Amino acid sequence: MPENVKNYLTLERFSLRNFYYAFLDTSDYLADGLFIKHQVTVKFLQEYGHDDSPYLVIFCRIRKRDESAFLDALKELSNKMLICGHPDYPTMCQEFMSKIDSARRQRKDDCA
Repeated sequence: MPENVKNYLTLERFSLRNFYYAFLDTSDYLADGLFIKHQVTVKFLQEYGHDDSPYLVIFCRIRKRDESAFLDALKELSNKMLICGHPDYPTMCQEFMSKIDSARRQRKDDCA
């Protein structure tokens, strides 16, 4: 069982009713079943992927009241990825988060 893998980013965007997120999923959209299970309404905005990777970065918005159920579903996603044959999912999430962190630090240094 994987340790707590952070597979999402909170996006900073002002809204009175919604939170915005980006998370890693596959082209099979394994997270969708978990969102249904947790009764979370997710509005999918955009998705990006590489030809050489089975993973997609999916941008979405959720209602603020659904945030805890949404995060619970994403916690279960790591286990579902392992069961469905994606053992490198925790590694990919960690690499993705480190790339984002380094880009944010670089941007912050450029602005200073």
